[in-house]
Amino acid sequence: MGGVAFSALDWSVVALYFAVNIGIYIWAARQKEKNTADYFLASRSATWWLIGSSIFASNIGAEHLIGLAGSGAESGMAFAHWEFHSYVVLILGWVFAPFYLRAGIFTTPEFLEKRYTPATRTILSLIFLVSYILTKASVTIFAGAFAIQTILGWQYLPGTGIDFFWFSAFFLVIITGLFTIIGGMKSVLWTEALHVPVLLLGSLVLLVVGLVQIGGIGPLLEANEDTRHLWAPLMDDQGATWLPRDWSFLFDSQEDRLPWLGILLASPIVGLWYWCTDQYIAQRVLTGKNLKESRRGTIFAAYLKLAPLFIFLIPGMIAVALYKQGYPGFESIETNPQGAFPTMVSNLLPVGLRGLVLAGMFAALMSSLASLFNSTATLFTVDFYKRLRPQSTERHLVFVGRCATVAVVAIGMLWIPFLQGLGNGSLYSYLQLVQSLLAPAIAAAFMVGIFSKGVTPISGLVGLVAGFTVGMTRLVMQALHELMGTTYGAFQPFVDMNWLYFSFLLFVFSCLTIFAVSTVTPKAAPEKLAGLTFGSVSAEQKAEDKQSYGFWEIFHTAVILLIIVAVYVMFW
Repeated sequence: MGGVAFSALDWSVVALYFAVNIGIYIWAARQKEKNTADYFLASRSATWWLIGSSIFASNIGAEHLIGLAGSGAESGMAFAHWEFHSYVVLILGWVFAPFYLRAGIFTTPEFLEKRYTPATRTILSLIFLVSYILTKASVTIFAGAFAIQTILGWQYLPGTGIDFFWFSAFFLVIITGLFTIIGGMKSVLWTEALHVPVLLLGSLVLLVVGLVQIGGIGPLLEANEDTRHLWAPLMDDQGATWLPRDWSFLFDSQEDRLPWLGILLASPIVGLWYWCTDQYIAQRVLTGKNLKESRRGTIFAAYLKLAPLFIFLIPGMIAVALYKQGYPGFESIETNPQGAFPTMVSNLLPVGLRGLVLAGMFAALMSSLASLFNSTATLFTVDFYKRLRPQSTERHLVFVGRCATVAVVAIGMLWIPFLQGLGNGSLYSYLQLVQSLLAPAIAAAFMVGIFSKGVTPISGLVGLVAGFTVGMTRLVMQALHELMGTTYGAFQPFVDMNWLYFSFLLFVFSCLTIFAVSTVTPKAAPEKLAGLTFGSVSAEQKAEDKQSYGFWEIFHTAVILLIIVAVYVMFW
């Protein structure tokens, strides 16, 4: 297995990075946690730059460093749509954060309890916990170990017969898990603040060196003429028309996995679920000392979220340009586009800078894991254990949170062998599919609950359960169809429908279910909804919200939106 050659200087850079990390963790560990707010929400004292850094770092994983560069080399800008969710991060700050902070919640499922029923909170917390353990935890560990093995190219740990994949997995989990258990959310926030500049600097160096080598933007666009467009390759009939001619487009599942209309409809739904309602991301907003800091944190994160397009995906396109220009070492790009990232690191970067890129990769992996461990422990401790044993002291709950983190680490490790059977490519495609089926019902429950004060408490529970059940039914049926060839007669179109269109229609179904149930079930008392929906926000609360932002918040929000529009125009 080929990999990148690292010198003693490179390893010194990596060692320095870990030394600084350890220093931050030791400092965080010395800050005694008096209660659950200290341990799970960093005492609700985080400032905007900590919040924004943590949101971004939590999102970046091995799939960005390895997978996104590979996607850029293989299919150009097609996957960039999923990296333009900066506008959804803004929605988190401008729409959701005021309701979350006003409600004083620890977890996003807790908000659904206040808006709907305790059972709604329990169901969503259970969905989050199971999905975190069986997908996010194990997949993040798997992808991280795979990325390290790919970059270094070691089948076995040098000088031993130990499988380097498993060594990498245990190393990542033990180091990150230990620091997270000891330091809690405060250590997560501060180390992620360190990870972001390391990650950005390392990847930016690769981008700049690559652009200089190929001669700038012009040669980049010319070499990727067939794949540099965001929309054109996704239109039907080679872009002959923007609108589908008949309903057969819904079932274009094999020929066109990313139809432009499907992306337009489904991408915001998945984005709303991930960025605005998922505990994994939203917990960072809950750590803010006030709404102003939390909103500014999301604006900062939205700026950072624009970076992956430039520092991860475009380097893959640069690798294609270098291959077409006959640059030595890039001969394998045509047959192995997924190797674009390690190929560029190995052939373009000098000694020392390779270590910086490797440190950036460790930063991405450890950030994702630390956020996952802490969020999962928060869900278990606050949404289950504390409710079952309300007499528990705050100190005891912090201890339970640490134990829950240990359990998540252990279960995630045990699940990895099952994921190895899927293979790396299948793994990402199934993850994308699972997210598209999880997101609609959850996004619908939150969106309808906040925007409509007329929907009833029981309707949210029914809509969430119904949408989740339909989504998981589709997932099981599709898995049986693809793995065992099972067919379903008249119900086969249910399985054949393109996953993007299905995701959108599932969102519509969940919304309609909530509204339908609301017509036959009792409404909540007005005092129960106070401050939880747009229609029930008091004049005083509106005034407080207005005081939390000013010219600069509006200005930077507009700048981010203009950047997105500009990139769409440039890569049309």
